[in-house]
Amino acid sequence: MTKIRESMLKCILKPRVESDLPGRLRLCFPRYAMLPDSAGPYLHYVEDVLKLLPGVHTVRVNARIGTVLVIYDQGICATRQILRWVNIVMETGIGLAQEMENTGIKDEAIIAAMVRRRLILRLPQCQGDTD
Repeated sequence: MTKIRESMLKCILKPRVESDLPGRLRLCFPRYAMLPDSAGPYLHYVEDVLKLLPGVHTVRVNARIGTVLVIYDQGICATRQILRWVNIVMETGIGLAQEMENTGIKDEAIIAAMVRRRLILRLPQCQGDTD
């Protein structure tokens, strides 16, 4: 993956906080429409990886308008932790995409397992953040 493509993906995937109520965070991805159509079948993973963060109970992705609603336990995690986790997920996904291009691995189950393992290892990076 070229640096330009990587920069474009980071820009497209940068969320904006649309609503931040205690225990309820709505993120908007304003450049969501710029994602390639090939990304559509993988959007269900957004829910899976956000739920890895302790305290996150429910994640609802609205692919039509590019929003994600996160319902969480504010006693366990905070908005700042969720936003940090979104950034870690994005960085991990882009890094893995580069790796997949180089190795030629295309099996979705293998890729999903690799992402999950890497993200679990990065969970402690979010645990110290507070609002």
